Amino acid sequence: MDMPSDGPKCNMNMLFTWDTTNLCIIFAQWRIYSTFSLFMSLIGVIILTAGYEFIREMSRRFEASSAEHMNKLPRNSAGEVEKKQKLIKAVLYAVQVFYSFFVM
Repeated sequence: MDMPSDGPKCNMNMLFTWDTTNLCIIFAQWRIYSTFSLFMSLIGVIILTAGYEFIREMSRRFEASSAEHMNKLPRNSAGEVEKKQKLIKAVLYAVQVFYSFFVM
């Protein structure tokens, strides 16, 4: 006995192809049905990747400013500030990794 289907299956072809029938982007609910939806999905993916690059740049700038800030502090008071900066760096890195796997 066949299981009931919830609708058309996603076509997750990872190779270069011109077939956009039931093509899913990022997740199953984001589907390509027409040329317009393909174009809007292209714009959406561009915006997502621009957001990823923004997070990367924000992380680089934070690391540069935190290194500069640490050099200005006296050695005895740098411990607590360094812990806070490492936590922020770790959070930024986690967001970057999540975002990269999401877009990939």
